Amino acid sequence: MQKEEIKKYFYDNFELNQEKKEYLEIHAKRFKTILSIIENKNFNAVLDIGPSFLSELLYPKFGEKLTLLGFDGEENEGGHLPNSAILKKVKLIKQDLNFFKAYAEDLPKYDLIICAEVMEHLYTSPRILFKNLNHLLNKEGLLIIQTPNAIALRKRLALLFGNNPFEMPRENLENPGHFREYTAKELVGLGQVNGLKIEKIIFDEYFEYPSTLSKFYRFFKIIIPKNLKSGITIVFKKP
Repeated sequence: MQKEEIKKYFYDNFELNQEKKEYLEIHAKRFKTILSIIENKNFNAVLDIGPSFLSELLYPKFGEKLTLLGFDGEENEGGHLPNSAILKKVKLIKQDLNFFKAYAEDLPKYDLIICAEVMEHLYTSPRILFKNLNHLLNKEGLLIIQTPNAIALRKRLALLFGNNPFEMPRENLENPGHFREYTAKELVGLGQVNGLKIEKIIFDEYFEYPSTLSKFYRFFKIIIPKNLKSGITIVFKKP
């Protein structure tokens, strides 16, 4: 699906409040990036971590092969999920990822695990996260990690002008914002420690914020060094 098709799908099939509309407009291109990676691939068991708009896009392709992991009900409401209908259509593993211990859980293995825009919200060690995700992944399975780039050019420029590019922790404990962002080098290292191979790394300015500055970055993104772009998507494969 192309970016505009993704937007139309949600506008045609869901009642979106202003917060959800803004989230969709910002992240539609990011969803397209993931869908393009898996477009011509088949998987028998898929785990999507953090129910979101992306989960609704995965459901038509995978149906009951799709499992979600994250919070239930109202905890998922807000900008990240169009409504709670999908939580009734597929299996949901109710779990706070900060306290997730895959070795202690009686869970199946998955051919595809998607962890998109999640790990930056966790205060637990990313080493533990990767260890758990690797444990849940079948041999020859794919793990897609998508997260903001901690060393993006726009963040460096903000620091240069004396501004902190990272938001203050929020008072909402269910959605506290970003605890820690990562670089591609860090993510690659975390995968390699667990024996994962790098299939693909994508750097892009796919966060389409409405601000003039964000539009400027996207217009000139062709001249921004790839490792300084705002978004990172890495596809790992388990040998």
